[in-house]
Order: sequence, then C-alpha cells, then structure tokens
Amino acid sequence: MYWEQCALARRQANTISKLVTEEETVIEEESEILNLFKSKGVADSCKVLEGIDRMITQEDNKFLLDPFRKEEIQIALEGMGPTKAPGADGFPALFFQRYWHIVGQDVTDYCLGILNNEQDFGDFNNTDIVLIPKVPNPTQLVNFRPISLCTVVYKVSAFVPGRLITDNVLLAYEILHTINQKRTRKKGVMAVKLDMSKAYDRVEWKFLVEVMTKMGFACELVELLKRCVSTISYAVNINGMRGNLFQPSRGLRQGDPLSPFLFLICSEGLSSLMRIAKRRGLFKGTKASRQGPAISHLLFADDCILFGEASTVGAKILKDILQDYEICSGQCVNFSKSTVFFSPNTSEENKEAVSNLLGVRMATNPEKYLGLPNMVGRKKKESFQKLLDRISMRIEGWSNRMLSQGGKEVFIKSVLQAIPIFAMSCFLLPISLCKKMESIFAKFWWQKGKGRKGIHWCQWAHLCRSKSEGGLGFRNMAQFNTAMLAKQGWRLLENPTSLVARVFKAKYFPKSNFLNSQLGNRNSYVWRSTWAARGILEKWLIWKVGTGTSISTGNDAWVPDLVNSRLLSSYTSSNDSKVAELINC
Repeated sequence: MYWEQCALARRQANTISKLVTEEETVIEEESEILNLFKSKGVADSCKVLEGIDRMITQEDNKFLLDPFRKEEIQIALEGMGPTKAPGADGFPALFFQRYWHIVGQDVTDYCLGILNNEQDFGDFNNTDIVLIPKVPNPTQLVNFRPISLCTVVYKVSAFVPGRLITDNVLLAYEILHTINQKRTRKKGVMAVKLDMSKAYDRVEWKFLVEVMTKMGFACELVELLKRCVSTISYAVNINGMRGNLFQPSRGLRQGDPLSPFLFLICSEGLSSLMRIAKRRGLFKGTKASRQGPAISHLLFADDCILFGEASTVGAKILKDILQDYEICSGQCVNFSKSTVFFSPNTSEENKEAVSNLLGVRMATNPEKYLGLPNMVGRKKKESFQKLLDRISMRIEGWSNRMLSQGGKEVFIKSVLQAIPIFAMSCFLLPISLCKKMESIFAKFWWQKGKGRKGIHWCQWAHLCRSKSEGGLGFRNMAQFNTAMLAKQGWRLLENPTSLVARVFKAKYFPKSNFLNSQLGNRNSYVWRSTWAARGILEKWLIWKVGTGTSISTGNDAWVPDLVNSRLLSSYTSSNDSKVAELINC
C-alpha cells in the first residue's frame, strides 16, 4: 500500500494538466507543438558567412574521414550512462552493455554501416520527446524543456567525448570583475547576457550546413552529420501517452550527444558577425587588463554573454548584429528575459538609453552564468548556499528509501559529493561550507531512517581514509576543492596559448609563469582561488629536461630524487641561467 501511494504521488506530480502558449491560448492539438519544429525559412547568409575562416585543414578532414573501427563502437557504448532514459525502443545502455556478447556483432555491423557505408538509420532515429519542467507547476510551453530520448544505437553512432566548461566561467568572472572596478574613466562598459528562446529547436539545417562547409569540413562529413539531424522522426510523449510520429524540418535534439557541438558550429555565425564588427572598429569588446586580449563574446552551447562599450551607438550595432544572426540561423533572442550589466562609471542616462534600445532589463549585479555566480563578495558562504540546498534536497528525495550502508556509500560518493564539483573547479569554497557539507554527509550516513538520528561511531575524517587504511574512501571536501583548483593551475601551465591562460597571464603574471606568480592587488576571487592551489603544483611538479632552454638552473625544480628537486651548487652563473648551458659543457 505504501509503495502504491508513493507511485501515485509521483504520477500526480509528473502529470501535465494543460499546456498554454505565450499568448495564453490553451494547446489542444498536437500540431501546435509541431510548429516549434517547422522551418520558417532563412535569409541569404552571405553576410554572416563573410567572417568565418576556413579552420578545418586537409589533415583534420583526413583524420575525421578515417573509417570507423569496431573497437570505437564498443568504447562509445561503454562510455554511456547505463541507466539513462531509453529511447523509443525501450532499451537502455545497460541492456547492450550486459548482453554485448549476444547483440554486439549486430549493433557493431549496423553502426559501421551507417558511419562508413551511408546506410539508412531506419527506425533507430525515431525519437520520443518528453517535456521536462523548468519551474514548479508549469503550464506554459516555454516553461518546459523538450528533451529527446534517442535510441542507444543512434547515440553510439553519434558519440563525441566531453568538453571543458570551466574556461568560460573563469573568463566571464574575470571580465565582469574588471567591469565592476571601472569607476573613473569616461567610457562605460556593458555585459549583455542573452536568453535564447528554444535555441536547439530553432536551428535551421540549411544554415548549419552552410557554416560547416565554410569552415572547411569535407562534403562527406557534412552529409553524414546532416543525415544524423535530418532523418529524425519525433513522437511527443505527454502523461505516458505517445503521439504520432512526425518529421521536423529544423532543430537539434536536446539529448543527442552531437547537438552541443553542432550548436556551437551554428553559433559560429554570431561569432563571425562579432569579428566583422571588431575588425571594422564598430564593436571592440572589452579587456580584463590593458595588455590582455579583447573579448567581445563568450559562448557555451546556448549560453551567451556579449561585452562592449555602453553607448547608444554600441547598442545599435549590437542590435543589428543580433537581428542579422536571427534571420539567417533561425535563432530568436528573448529580450524580455535577457539582462544588461553596466560598469559603475556609466551614467544613468546612458544606462537607460542602452537598456531601452536593446529591450532588456538592467541588472544591478551580474546574473549567474552556467549555473555559477558571476560576482562573489565577502559573504561567500551565502553565495554558495544553494550547494547545501541541492545536497539536502537530494537526501530528502532518497530518505524514504530503505538504503543499505553499501547503497548509502555509493549514493554519497556518486551523487552527493559530485554536486559541488563544478563550483569547486572554479572557486575556493569557505572551509566552514566544506565542513557543513561533510556534516550533512555524516548525518545521512549514520541516521537509521528519515528523522531518526544515529550514533556517530567515528569522526568523518576517519571515513575519508582509504579502505586499505580502515576508512571508506569518502572525500575530504576542502582538500578535494584545492585539488580541483590545482588542476586549473596546471592547465595554465600546460596550455599557455589558451584564451583563459592569456587573460590571466596579461593581468597577473605578465613577466613570469603561474608557478612564479604573485597574488597581487585588486585581484578577482577566481584568481585568488586558483593561486591558492599553486603550492601543490610547486611542491610536486618537476621539469622533464629536453633541450633545457626553458628551465632555470636555480629557480626551477628539475633534478629528480633531491629533497626539494632544486639544484644547490657553487656554480657562479646567475639564477637566470638555463639548464641548456650545463648540457655538454
């Protein structure tokens, strides 16, 4: 009886009683949802394509067109979440992973036929659409996110490895920190955060193909990607009722592993227009420091921030750019949900004029970007309070389930301790916040049931030891935070030509490298966070000697098996001498 009540409550919570349009018209026919996936036609895209350079070389195309191999199919399948929602055929990845010895050959042959021999996708490209609410108790269609449930066979054929999201967070925070400090100069700066309405669903296939061709992708690859997105059949699933199949004429599927990458290619159209305006001196963007690179926009999937001079001229140019992008790509900017943030030296008159011209509302503080705060003040614990709320909500959702201690261990490691990873990759969280997280974990670990406190038989620190040392291998959250930030510092050393590395170097260590950098004054929170982990790298990193032209004999660690890996010698040359001078001397 209890489980029946739980199932009934879940069904009632997930039931969509009605759907209405933005014009408050009740949606009664499936055809009204279908309109979202119908092409509206696009204008001539020559103006947008003008600023797109050929980026894909012959070597790149040769690599991309190499025949796919049997091993790659199995690797792609093994990289999928085993219990993620299945597609129209009802089979999750777990089925294929467990019974690969039976179905593996058939799946491999089918996928290789699609990838290498232009075989038709058939019914494996049929896709169910489910509406996931963005807000509690939604009724308007815009408050639902249409998620596509692709079949596992299609996902194997379209698998692409992951990307790094933190670069955009670091760049956005650094630029907004600089903007917020502009108080004396005459020219103000603005940051416009755009809300793209149903961005994936509005992508025009014709425009996508034109951009890929202009970028230099081989015709065979363009055709394969076009087949992936254009041979779809959708069926809308509402309240467990599957509708009729229909053919879309535009859009990318949220749930397709290819979609984020294809959307970035589509967004290259906006980047192109911004580059053209920048070359002509019409829209210059802004810098995090005087010697740093100018940045006019940051894009990650459908999240977009534009930076430029806060003036009516700049706003007019920006508006024209967005209109050109909309009519060519099919995208639609929701200006009513977009915001603009101004530097403190911008006059109130200018703020009002720019805001009205763009049709966006003014924000007193930069809004969140990619789920993380863009401005963290002295009350850091309050800025990250939502992390604690999310952890508590996850525990609340599972507290009624009779989890064993083994189940709790997996839940804490795989779910609860994974929640703050993204924030910890960018920010040094307060120690008190990390302790509070661990307190919540410990309370959940020892409790006997919902609302029933248990005895804490040992300290949490003991449980954080490895299993070989008598612990359970839980994470020490403060130490894990430092390790994640050290990874960011390592990327600054390993990829010095990346945009984020160039921005940080120009602002904080123009004449040295990250390991020899100083904290400095008027620094941002992301820099203080990354710099705080520098000691780990400084202690454990050691140079691998090649030519020795970049390694300082006295300042760099390069000799293995020494106490501090630094050379202490009576060699009379200056500390700026290089190891290359010692080779064959």
